[in-house]
Parts: sequence; structure tokens; C-alpha cells
Amino acid sequence: MGGGIVRIQVVMTLPREARSVPVVRRTVATALESAGVTRECVDEVEVALSEACTNVFQHAHDASYEVVINIGDEQLTMDVLDSGEGFGNHGAEMAPVEDLEAEGGRGIALMRALSDRAVFDTVTGRGGSVHLMKHLRWTDGGVGWRLIADASDGVPDGVHDPSGS
Repeated sequence: MGGGIVRIQVVMTLPREARSVPVVRRTVATALESAGVTRECVDEVEVALSEACTNVFQHAHDASYEVVINIGDEQLTMDVLDSGEGFGNHGAEMAPVEDLEAEGGRGIALMRALSDRAVFDTVTGRGGSVHLMKHLRWTDGGVGWRLIADASDGVPDGVHDPSGS
């Protein structure tokens, strides 16, 4: 994401408690909405990130976990890092979930469906990570969109033009 016009980074270290998930979700949603990302895109990010954070409760050992959010001109990256057992599949993109009617196990499928890239990783003895990437869609006239367009004298390469021009 280096070299872009817009770069916002949010780093959170939070307790491994269910009540931390809404804090993560609201923080990211507020940053994205303030920058002018479309509501639909924000909704997708909120669900995917909530699933990644909820995964921490099932696998982590430490009392806390870390969430690193990077918002750029074209994309958003989200990393959720914990000290858990990980996914047992170093650097892999997980296979689809077979039973979508099951009570559990849909989180990975949701993360994959709502992001443009989802990678689940394990560092033996140190925990797991979820890396999600999403291409951003900007609202017409939103603050982030105007910053990008003004600085580049138009629509930069690779940035979705919400006006369709």
C-alpha cells in the first residue's frame, strides 16, 4: 500500500473478551465511513472483521490480541493476531466449508466471501493470524475520494470511480 495518497492505520491491542469485538467493528466502521467508503463495503468489512476477532476466542491463549487496520487509496488490509493454536495450515487459503447449515464453522467461509483475499496463518508456538484484504468502494464526493481525486488530478489508476466516469 506504500506510495498512495490516503493512508490511515489503526492498531488495537484488546482483551480476549466478547465485548472487544464491537469496539473493533465500530472503530473500523467509523474510520471507513469518515473517509467516504460506501455503506455496503463498510458492512462487508464489519462482518468479516467480526468473524476474525471472534475466532480469537476459540483459539487464543493469551489475555489479549492485536488488530492492525490499514486503509489506503485502493484497499483495506486487516490483520488479527493472536497467541492461539492457529489454523494448522501455514499460509494457506482455507477450503470452503461444506455444511453452511452447521452452527459453527461458517466464519472462515464468511471471511472469504466478504473480502477479496483471506489468508489464515500459523506461527508454531507463537499463535495464528488472519489477514484480510478488501478493495474499497468510495462514495461519490466522499472525503477520501476527494482527497485522492484532487491530489491526482482525476481518478488514479486502480481506484474505483464511484461516479462511473
